[in-house]
Amino acid sequence: MSKFRTLACLLLTAALLPGCSKSEPPAAPNSAAPAAAAAPSTANAVTGISDCDQFLSAYEQCLSDKVPEQARAQMKLGIDQWKSAWRDMANNAATKDALPQICQQARASSKPTLDAYGCSI
Repeated sequence: MSKFRTLACLLLTAALLPGCSKSEPPAAPNSAAPAAAAAPSTANAVTGISDCDQFLSAYEQCLSDKVPEQARAQMKLGIDQWKSAWRDMANNAATKDALPQICQQARASSKPTLDAYGCSI
């Protein structure tokens, strides 16, 4: 039941985050792609699953570089919840195999919101 609740919470959070987008278009986006596309260092690894850790790193980079302060706090709560839940899932042999698909879903559902801020993930 706990695994199902965690998965449901993750999917709900991923579905709700696009609603946290700001109401005005972003300022002139930086044409240079952020270095977050590179693989995260071991110190920054949360899950130990490359795709998930790269997504989290790129998301955090976008938050710090391009998301206005008034929207940043809510989005930071979402990523903190992902990190905690995904770390727990990665440490559980019964849920670890499902984690790459969950990260892919979170990436896909977050893309429109992050694109609005000029971020590419």
